[in-house]
Amino acid sequence: MNELAAANVLFVLTIAAYLAAWGIFLRFLIRGKGDVGKLGPRLMALAAVLHAGHIGVASFVASVCPVGGIHFPMSVASMLMCVAYLARRRHLRIDVAGAFIAPLALTSLMASRFVGGGAEPGERIKSLILPFHVTMNLFGLALFGLAFSAASLYLVQERLVKRKQIDGVSRRLPPLDALDRAEHGFLLAGFPLLTIGIITGTIWSHRVEMGAPGDVLRAVFGYVAWLVIAGVLFLRSAAGWRGRRAAYGTIAGFGFTVLVLVLYLVRSEPQPGAADASEMMRLLAAMSAAPARTTR
Repeated sequence: MNELAAANVLFVLTIAAYLAAWGIFLRFLIRGKGDVGKLGPRLMALAAVLHAGHIGVASFVASVCPVGGIHFPMSVASMLMCVAYLARRRHLRIDVAGAFIAPLALTSLMASRFVGGGAEPGERIKSLILPFHVTMNLFGLALFGLAFSAASLYLVQERLVKRKQIDGVSRRLPPLDALDRAEHGFLLAGFPLLTIGIITGTIWSHRVEMGAPGDVLRAVFGYVAWLVIAGVLFLRSAAGWRGRRAAYGTIAGFGFTVLVLVLYLVRSEPQPGAADASEMMRLLAAMSAAPARTTR
């Protein structure tokens, strides 16, 4: 079987499934038509399965573990975000959050395929620290992505309510209280994972050379993200922060975590062990063109 062709097919099918799910959610929000409670989540589930398949096959082709490097994390995090959404959507009453989650997952998938390559750390550092560090950050980023979606929907719903536009889109969005609880719950669940990621990242930074501006910027953005999210959670508990202020803080914290991951994806400075990463990117670039005639 041609693994490269299979990765290409799964990539295209995943894009199609995300686009179809996004279309269902948007049609429901804008026109009030369609069964978003069943068809939308089912398409999201299909997209998540295809996405996981693509990650697995692409990792096999590139001979790189998705949590053992820095090239797949954005794609893996978006897939995990979809899984968490599907698991919690009924309990939190956030079905229509798929209108934000589907395009966010699609963007992450595309970025992981076409945005820069970066370089791998040395084998010793990678085997001891990096997989655990990346795994914690992946789960944390997935939960923060859901918190971001709930916060964004909160701001949209609040704006509509203030304008007294309570028909149409507002009627089809979740209540403000439900969105606020969902945002806080996902943020609270993701914060310990981000904390572990920060700690392991700090340990890693002491064991590799971190002199490049990009390395410093990633560290700064990581600490800022932690401080922003910690501040939102603290102020919610101590000062009763709710609603709009918490939503803006959540969006800001998520933005900084995404910047950290983007900087990892576009890094280009060579490091020991970069040959494997270069080969991986060569293979991923080949996926974008016509599949080569290779057989197992």
